[in-house]
Amino acid sequence: MAEGYPIILDVEGQKCLVLGWGREADEKSEALIRAGARVDRQERYQDTDLDGYFAVISAGPDRSDNPRIFAEAERRGILVCCVDDPPHCRFTFASIVRQGELVIAISTGGACPALAVRIREKLERELGPEYAEFLKLARSLRGRLAQAVPDFQERKKLWYALVDSGILDHYRGGDEEAVKRELASILPPDALT
Repeated sequence: MAEGYPIILDVEGQKCLVLGWGREADEKSEALIRAGARVDRQERYQDTDLDGYFAVISAGPDRSDNPRIFAEAERRGILVCCVDDPPHCRFTFASIVRQGELVIAISTGGACPALAVRIREKLERELGPEYAEFLKLARSLRGRLAQAVPDFQERKKLWYALVDSGILDHYRGGDEEAVKRELASILPPDALT
């Protein structure tokens, strides 16, 4: 497999098919549902199964249909992943760390998924819910800051000042008042209202 091109795929409202049974198929279905996809499940593949799907995932222990699934998905221009079967994949699943809008995907290109899991576990210990809180704050400031500071370079400096400030530490400690004080010391007043 080539190096691959990492992306975050928006599947909200998209029709996706998960083929197979067992833990792997359950996990893939649940992840798609959390991402807002409309998920259909089938244990076995039928030639007509791919009509109208955005993506198909074959995740069952039986891989005998994977070449047919892959060929049909390719013919129809449908994203396809036959889990743990790299020759029959157009995308793979990374190990994911999530804190609100912060999403970090870790992949070893299939060489050692266990390493990706261990890295994910380490990052989960280091990146707590304070990152989700910070990103909620950033989302609420984005438009106001763009209006208050139209110069891109100046705005860029302010964003880095926010990121490099003690705000994450204040969120980690649950000190909302300190967050407000820090904001007031960095941003112009019209960006805060």
